[in-house]
Amino acid sequence: MVDKKGSIMPIVIVVGGLIALLLLVFVLGFGWSIIKNTTDDILPELTTMGEVYPGINLSESMVTATTPIDSIIGNFGMMIGIVYLLGIVGVLALAYTFRGSLNGWTIALFFGCILLMVVISILISNAYEEFYNTNDEIGQTLQSAGMLSFFILYSPHILTIVAFIAGIILFTGGGNEQYV
Repeated sequence: MVDKKGSIMPIVIVVGGLIALLLLVFVLGFGWSIIKNTTDDILPELTTMGEVYPGINLSESMVTATTPIDSIIGNFGMMIGIVYLLGIVGVLALAYTFRGSLNGWTIALFFGCILLMVVISILISNAYEEFYNTNDEIGQTLQSAGMLSFFILYSPHILTIVAFIAGIILFTGGGNEQYV
């Protein structure tokens, strides 16, 4: 008797992990763009406060305090792109750990899940592109994040390739590896 429910879980976890990774990067990208636009408006005002009490100049203190914060927030788009790459590597590692003797009927389920993932990634990519192509502040911020925008805009291509690599890893695992 073959455990068919146990054969479904690796597929659900791998494809679900790719979809969750894309949604996470999408939400983080928009959250970052909002925070970056807010700090771009607030930080110049904080550095022009001047002297608030005799001998206490807040402008000098604010420049010292906000410069590292501004550089971290400015580079957060690249950090999100790196998280996306690490997540893809993590999903491929999960596929390797789930590697085993999966049933042949689960290949059709895997292709169906990949099709669902591609449709979801196309929808997310199109939604991101709508904001990316605008000329407002959020659009300019998203355009300045080259790596993040590349990964989200080309996510249908990237995730399809990664999913097929994960499928190759999942379905070529041998059940006879314990004898090697």
